[in-house]
Amino acid sequence: TFARMARQNGALIKPKSAVTKITRTQTGWRIQTASETFEARTVVNAAGAWVDQIAEMAGIAPLGFSPLRRSMARISAPADLDVGRWPMMFGPGEDWYAKPDAGALIVSPAEEDLTTPHDAFSNDLTLAEGLARYEAHVTEPVPRLLSSWAGLRTFAPDRTLVIGPDTADPAFIWCAGQGGYGMQSSPGASQLLADLIAGHPPSISVDAIRALSPNRFS
Repeated sequence: TFARMARQNGALIKPKSAVTKITRTQTGWRIQTASETFEARTVVNAAGAWVDQIAEMAGIAPLGFSPLRRSMARISAPADLDVGRWPMMFGPGEDWYAKPDAGALIVSPAEEDLTTPHDAFSNDLTLAEGLARYEAHVTEPVPRLLSSWAGLRTFAPDRTLVIGPDTADPAFIWCAGQGGYGMQSSPGASQLLADLIAGHPPSISVDAIRALSPNRFS
């Protein structure tokens, strides 16, 4: 939805365009890819697990983000039950969780394995261990595995969102550390970003803005 709205308002989205070099200029930034060069007054660093790498390319000090892998399995509904109205379920200490998903269940071992930024994939052994923990707390065995995948949940050192201009260069703006809540936080995060860049008074409190600012690490 946001991508469609952005394009309708003139945004140009360039997939598969890895940044190779970022240079500070007198008027802003020069961003180079393998085939193109872009000029901008402001850079918003919203690169997920790669945010520290992008910062270093721009000559900005990294903040110490941690990409943590989490695996997911989609299994068919146990005993062909209608799980559509089931609540989300958590194991003791959140060592697994399960939730309904379009007539099936998503089960995760809820692991947080520190890794490097990459296109993550699930680990079969980790999934098997998580599904065994889930099975130990339910009355139906795990039915057929429909699919599996993994993602990187990237956290700042204090596990709180980082939104705002960098201490050293206000033309470099962070939007990072969403962890596992990027979808849920994106409406508010994008509105705050827009307000900060455009110079509009944000709708959230000064204390909240300060708590999200990268300045808290300086």
